[in-house]
Amino acid sequence: MARWEYDRDNEVDRRGIFRDFKPRPRHTGSSVVTSGGSVGPFLRNFYRHQVVVSAPVQRFFLFLVLAGLIYAFVLGDGGAIRIAMLRHERASLDRNIAELEHSAALLETELARLDSDPFYVEKTARERYGYIQPGDKVYKLVPAQPKSN
Repeated sequence: MARWEYDRDNEVDRRGIFRDFKPRPRHTGSSVVTSGGSVGPFLRNFYRHQVVVSAPVQRFFLFLVLAGLIYAFVLGDGGAIRIAMLRHERASLDRNIAELEHSAALLETELARLDSDPFYVEKTARERYGYIQPGDKVYKLVPAQPKSN
């Protein structure tokens, strides 16, 4: 059935448009190169080389595609399991960084105290390194030996 029914007596179609009127093609912004003919011959030629695949084979290939997608999104390098492991590792590293920053802050305060407080320097030298000043008496305690019978 034709798209328009023409009134041949008046040479006007049902909508009132003259018969020889041809609308200009609309340009949508994309450059489409056509042969000027219908798409029908192209599709007939395209579908001529198609192969009919049975339902079990289609289900098998669908299963393969789904298995590949599951592997890629769950078990692969960028999968959910790998991402969860990396998040856990990052949290562990963030905790380690926080501990190291706290330790660095403590060392900075101790360094500032060593630079400014001479009594703290003396105390540290005596306790940590066993230094003595001239004139100090050193008492060395020797553990008692058990008596053997």
